[in-house]
Amino acid sequence: MGNQAESHFQKLNGLRLHYVEWGDPSATPMVLLHGLRAYAHWFDAFAEAVKDRYRVLALDQRGRGDSDRAPDGDYTREAYVRDLEAFVDALGLERFIILGHSMGGLNGIHYASRHPERVIALINVDVGPDIDPAGLERIRKELGETPDSFASWEDAAAFLVKRHPRASEEHRAIRLRWMFRESPDGTIAWRIDPAIFDPNLRADSRDETWAAWKGLGCPTLIVRGGVTDILTEETCEEMVAALPNSRWVEVPEAGHMVLEDNPEGFNAASLAFLQTLEGGSN
Repeated sequence: MGNQAESHFQKLNGLRLHYVEWGDPSATPMVLLHGLRAYAHWFDAFAEAVKDRYRVLALDQRGRGDSDRAPDGDYTREAYVRDLEAFVDALGLERFIILGHSMGGLNGIHYASRHPERVIALINVDVGPDIDPAGLERIRKELGETPDSFASWEDAAAFLVKRHPRASEEHRAIRLRWMFRESPDGTIAWRIDPAIFDPNLRADSRDETWAAWKGLGCPTLIVRGGVTDILTEETCEEMVAALPNSRWVEVPEAGHMVLEDNPEGFNAASLAFLQTLEGGSN
């Protein structure tokens, strides 16, 4: 283990889940949780920035990337949290940092509120108990307009340019490599279970998420993209007011995909927070 990313699998809750690991196994662990349509390698660039200080573990959450799809279609918050509980137990992680983006951020909040003794700190990226309705409508529209597959890799790449105009070429290349796979018929398909987008899946109530947020017991950073349509400044202020030992920062020139849109700004904000942690690996 060390500077190179290494892929591993764990059988958890009946599913074979994939994760990627960087860094020294003896360093402070940091668990990275991606968003709704992402994957473990979405964090490659960030992991490169912190792997000399932390043991970095990025999980392909169920139904994404190289992890198994749930045969029963269970993609509820409870299922994600159970997977995270099983994952950290299987790896013997007693205390660790969580960094979660979007859906992964909500998973991290709910886990950390239930297991405050395990979580050193939480970095919550561009999500909160209240979501801007404009952002929700955009996501619904995008999901409805997303093709099930593409005729060629070139078509898939063109789709990513249109859908993620702020992302660097490096990040779009990472997306192209890890979001898609070539099907036996030659078409380019998503590495994601379509059942994840079932509108009948139970969503969290805002009251449940606010209760989980207020139950956190660790230092917490909220990272907001400066031009996001998901997390408002007002919600950030409410979150900080509701939770002692939390703060929020804004990364300029970044939308919801903060790590892709302004990786240097995101890394700087996250590292500044990590350096404040008592007993951190710095």
